[in-house]
Amino acid sequence: MKIKSLLIGFVTGAVVAGAATLLSAPNSGKDLRIRLQTSKQNLSASIEELLTKIQDIKSEAIEAAQTSKDSLKLFVSDVQLLIEDWKRDIEPNKTELFKNIEEIEQSLKELEEIIPARSNKK
Repeated sequence: MKIKSLLIGFVTGAVVAGAATLLSAPNSGKDLRIRLQTSKQNLSASIEELLTKIQDIKSEAIEAAQTSKDSLKLFVSDVQLLIEDWKRDIEPNKTELFKNIEEIEQSLKELEEIIPARSNKK
């Protein structure tokens, strides 16, 4: 919407400025027609250049968005692979930790059984 407004403003300004210049300058009818034709050609060339630049910007924006989208998908898949690798890598340690926790719990139970037995002897 901003590009359309910019284009309308540019064209309107060029037409008004061209008309004001042509009408205020004292020239013959032939000179006036030549200047009008030249101004029209210049205006057409400017509009054509502006439209080309707008199209280039649009194409670049679409390409950048697609590249970003592809990069983001690649990044997410890489992170998922890293997480899966990490889970696989810690699995043996996890099993070993659970085993150690069970041994500690068993040792604590044995100690709890020994401590009340000693308290009763006193």
